[in-house]
Amino acid sequence: MALEILRAGTPNDRPPLLFVHGSFCGAWIWAEHFLPFFAAAGYDCAAVSLRGHGGSEGRDVLDNFGLADYVADISEAVASFSQPPVLIGHSLGGLLCQRYACRNPVAGLIMLASVGPGGLGSAFTHMALRHPNLLWQLGRMQSLGPENVDFDVVRRGLFSEDFPPELANVYAPHFQRESQRAASELMLPQWFNLIPRPNLPALVLGGSKDAFIPYGDLALSATYWNAEMTVLDDVAHVMMLDTTWERAARAMLEWLGSRF
Repeated sequence: MALEILRAGTPNDRPPLLFVHGSFCGAWIWAEHFLPFFAAAGYDCAAVSLRGHGGSEGRDVLDNFGLADYVADISEAVASFSQPPVLIGHSLGGLLCQRYACRNPVAGLIMLASVGPGGLGSAFTHMALRHPNLLWQLGRMQSLGPENVDFDVVRRGLFSEDFPPELANVYAPHFQRESQRAASELMLPQWFNLIPRPNLPALVLGGSKDAFIPYGDLALSATYWNAEMTVLDDVAHVMMLDTTWERAARAMLEWLGSRF
C-alpha cells in the first residue's frame, strides 16, 4: 500500500526522526512547524501518513485497518532510513511507536500526549467526566465525519485558549474519520503487545491543559518505559499545531541533544 511520507533535512551522523500522527489526521500535522524546525536543527526527518490517512492509499477501506496494520506502516517508513530512527508519536501514534519499538530496533522513543499501555479507556472516562462536549464532538467526527463537527468545541478542547478560530477553520478540512477497527482495538489494554520492553532512551511529553490524555496515562507510560517525563504548563493536546508548539519542540530538542 502506497504511503505518503513527508521529508525534511538531510541524512547525517545523528539518528533520523520519524514522526507518527494520531487519530483523525495525517502526516500534514507535522509539516506546519515540527518538520522544518527539526530539519533546521540538523536532523533528517520524515513523517508518515498511516494507511487510509492523509495522502496514503486506503481511504475507501479505512475501517478494515487495525493497529497492527499501522505498525506495519511504521516499519515501511523506517526502512527508508539508513539507520534506526528516534520514533516520535502523538496520541494514537505514540502507542503505535511503543508497539513497534518492542519488536524492532530504534534509537529512541518520544511519546507526545500518548495513549498509554492501558489503552484509551481511561482517557474516555476522563473526557466523559471533565470534557463531555469534546467527547461528544469526537464521537460525531468518528461516526459522521468532520463536516458534522462543531470545530469551535474541538478547538477549545484540543488547543490552547488563545488558538485563533480562523486558524482552526484552516486546519478543520484536513481532519478525518479514524478506522473503526483501530478505534475499537485502542480501547483495549495493550500490555501483551508491549512485552518484552526494550531498554532504550525514552521521553514522555505532555501538557497540563490536555483534555484528552490524562496525567495518569502519561505517568503510566513513563513508568513502564523508565522514561523521562515532562509536563508543560498551559500546553494542550495538539501540541505540534498549537500556539505553544515551539515550547514542545524545544523540550524535545533539548532531550535529543542530551541523549544523542
